Amino acid sequence: MASIQNAVQVMVDKLVADMQGEHPLSAEEQALVSNAITKLTDNSKLEQAVVAVAESHINDARDALQQVVQTSGSSLTNATQVLEQTSGTLESKSTKLDLLDAMPSALNRLEQKQAEQSTQDIKPLFALKPIDTPSTSANNRRSTSAFAVYDSSGETFLVRPSYTANANTHQARLEYVKLHANGAAITSLFTTFVYNNAFEQNPASKIYSYGSSALIPLASKDNGNTEYEVVYSSQDSQTTAVANYGGIFTKSAGFSTMSKPKQNLDAADQFGVRTSTDHSYTNTAVLYDNQKHCLVVVDEDTSLIIEKYRDGNVVTSTAIANAQELQAFVDSGDFTTVKFIYNQLGNPYGISNYNHSEAAMTGAGISYFGYFGTYNGVTKMGENKYSAHYRFTAEKKLEPINFFFHASTGHWKTQNANGTHSPDAELKVALTTTTGELLGMYSHLSKAYHVGYDPGIIGGSITCINPYSNTGILNEQYTYNNYGLGRTCRAF
Repeated sequence: MASIQNAVQVMVDKLVADMQGEHPLSAEEQALVSNAITKLTDNSKLEQAVVAVAESHINDARDALQQVVQTSGSSLTNATQVLEQTSGTLESKSTKLDLLDAMPSALNRLEQKQAEQSTQDIKPLFALKPIDTPSTSANNRRSTSAFAVYDSSGETFLVRPSYTANANTHQARLEYVKLHANGAAITSLFTTFVYNNAFEQNPASKIYSYGSSALIPLASKDNGNTEYEVVYSSQDSQTTAVANYGGIFTKSAGFSTMSKPKQNLDAADQFGVRTSTDHSYTNTAVLYDNQKHCLVVVDEDTSLIIEKYRDGNVVTSTAIANAQELQAFVDSGDFTTVKFIYNQLGNPYGISNYNHSEAAMTGAGISYFGYFGTYNGVTKMGENKYSAHYRFTAEKKLEPINFFFHASTGHWKTQNANGTHSPDAELKVALTTTTGELLGMYSHLSKAYHVGYDPGIIGGSITCINPYSNTGILNEQYTYNNYGLGRTCRAF
């Protein structure tokens, strides 16, 4: 209580000083102060009072702390129970979450099975948009042959050969087109009339019929960017003689970059398809480098390998002396043989169901079967007999694919006393890789447009069909005195 005594002494000193001042306390005020000092001076009583107050608060604090302890204990007990329940729930869910690790592979297998099932289904084709002009004039007929590259984007790049030559009509038109992935339209990349009585070294509006061509993805020699480019194999003058065979050049680089492959120096690519360098204008097959995206030929004069890009040539220092060296060179790289298609191939060849003879599929109401591609050691691609089908994969690799077809149709009968007969015709097509992987199966059903007539030249009516987008071109070529029946199509 020393502090209380000090406080009282300070108070007394203060009062004495005030009493001696100008305004002393009155007698009554002095009596009140005296009593207060007396009480404050009684230290024992004050101490008891303070201790009593302190003890009271301590009791209250102790009671509060006990309540806190009780409440916390209850809360902790509840929290423990909740934690145990949650732990059990989490443990149960954790076991289920462990199953997620196995789900991706299971989903992949499911998607794969669904894709395989979809591929195995025969999909009917629906015509979408006309791309030719129907007419009773044969001048409007178009070839049912095609050189097709199915891009992984779903777009298709086509060479549509002319049906004939020496005319400014549709049937004498050579077309290079892009079919859009949705099948809604085609875009003409380049088109010319075809002649065998006129020769242009750098074709702008027409091209010499004694030649073949392709439309393939080629890189630029400067920046490596790949675009689809027209490639020609042609004579170097107006003649059909083998001696006047000029060689190969791209449309963008021009006739002056023509390279003549070394004659009869051939090799087989990884798919078993051989090159063809016999210098005939109907039979051209050239190596394509899947790494550099260029054509590769051995030069006739120097025996050096020439890489042909869309904007020019690169002459390498690699010399090839014989077929063994060329085959070793091919085996050491990643090459695909590109089989060009003849500029004037009206209808591709198929085998007749009736007599098993192979001939151009020009007959209406005739059933055909066959394939385009390489199968069981026999190659039927391009040249002046067959269509050619390739795919350009997402990995930027050009690969040949097999196009199997079977057309079944009844023959029509003109009206007489016994009535008429208007047959149906159906063409089924299966696309596979060269190793047998199924890419897609499609069908097209055609009916006669007039009583007593045929449903068209059905053998080549599915000109192309892209397995990435299921879009293509239909062309019965001729049905009841009508031509120009090409249109886009799609399977859904």
